[in-house]
Amino acid sequence: MVATNTFDPRQLPAQAYNWVMERVQKIDLFDETKVDLQSESPWYQLGGLYYLCWVLVLISGVILVSLYLPTTAQAYNSVDLLSHNALGSILRGMHKYSGDAMIIAATLRVYRMWFTAEYKNKGELTFILGILLLVIAMYSGLSGYLLIWNQRAFWATKVFATFPTYLDITPANWAWPWDFANYKNSWLIPNMIGAVTQLVGNITHQGFSTSQILMGGSSIGQATMTRFYSLHFALSLILLVVSEIYFYKNRLKRINLKKPLVILVIAMLVFTAIIFPAESGTRANPEVTPLPILSDWYFLALYQLLKYMDPYWATIWTLGIPFVTIGLTFLDFGPERNWLKRPLFTTIGIMAAIEFVVFSMLIIANMANIETDPPYWFAHLIGMITIGQFWHWAMYKQRLPMTVWVLFNLVTSTFYLIFWHLVVENTKLAGAFGGHSLEAWFAMMFQGASVTINFSNLYWSLLWFGFAVVQMLVAGFLFWIDRAQREARLGALQPEGVRA
Repeated sequence: MVATNTFDPRQLPAQAYNWVMERVQKIDLFDETKVDLQSESPWYQLGGLYYLCWVLVLISGVILVSLYLPTTAQAYNSVDLLSHNALGSILRGMHKYSGDAMIIAATLRVYRMWFTAEYKNKGELTFILGILLLVIAMYSGLSGYLLIWNQRAFWATKVFATFPTYLDITPANWAWPWDFANYKNSWLIPNMIGAVTQLVGNITHQGFSTSQILMGGSSIGQATMTRFYSLHFALSLILLVVSEIYFYKNRLKRINLKKPLVILVIAMLVFTAIIFPAESGTRANPEVTPLPILSDWYFLALYQLLKYMDPYWATIWTLGIPFVTIGLTFLDFGPERNWLKRPLFTTIGIMAAIEFVVFSMLIIANMANIETDPPYWFAHLIGMITIGQFWHWAMYKQRLPMTVWVLFNLVTSTFYLIFWHLVVENTKLAGAFGGHSLEAWFAMMFQGASVTINFSNLYWSLLWFGFAVVQMLVAGFLFWIDRAQREARLGALQPEGVRA
């Protein structure tokens, strides 16, 4: 009797535990297990560079603590006094530029792991930790940004700290799926997210509570300074304890870099700190709002995103980026790790890099128009993913990914074209139909009612719909050619008598 594999729910906890432990055994925090690969590619030195820069941040930070006064009345003066001292200026520069270098190394390392598919072969947890190290470095820098207590840091922190409050507010373009009258022009569709967060927010007020915890009140003041000062320390302290336990338990070397490289990196940071000393700016003034409000360079793209979207959706996207990135790795099936053989994920990585650079440049130039700009970057997203899909088809002839993408474009573009741009401007008729513009539209089409409809951004919607139709036709033509070629190959393999 042949045994058959059956699904047993009772085995799920044990299987999940084994899955996690298999990946825990392959964890790599700072590329300490990839020392042999450093001779093949310098990209495998990024983990060691992250750790080295982090150590420099810790050393310079400990020294600066003894000279810094964490109060709103004295913080700026203590920092400014350091800036007018040669050694103090170098220490500030080392702390700042080492932190920047740490974020650059963490970002490039995540990109390396993405393009080389290091999350495969039981490397998922290592990739997740790589994302986590980047997020910790960014928020550690953001928490330290306020401690200068200058004008730019004050207002950038105010924007950041008030971000969560938008989760408790119904977005401007949100409506229940059946309430078409309240739809407004938007380039997003996630009404389901709006429904969930609105219902949860009415109970927990998670956005307001998070903002209150961050600021220590309803405005930025001494309580905010204390919290950010503590958070700045806590992030580094927790990471230090966890990494030291990891290195001690596994008997691993911490800095896996050659001495010349270590000396070169330190010399470059010292040189940068001397030539471009860290600025103090002007003292924070809650009464004067600077324009534009700019955070440190690694958050500039997110600030531009805030300009392009309703604040609610910008908050959702900001919180969701790390989770979406991690989730996509579990959709990268197959053993291939070469970036040229994973076209869809390669184009997504290139697209993300382009968006980050372009958005950062646009906010520095103070260029943003919420009415006209979003369709351009939205078209860029659709175009890049389409390139990846057809590139993937050319290599593997897989119908499922292409079919899903074509249908997604067709359905969503049709939705935008037919429903999303319907705005009933005749208040009497809208009121007669209970505010439902869909009913008013049908009344106009089939009953001759007089309704004024504004097709905002209709040009872009028509382009998207036409693009989706062309994609469907091209995909169908490619499927037909592939089927014909398969049938021809099968026919060639058959004996002549059978073919006759």
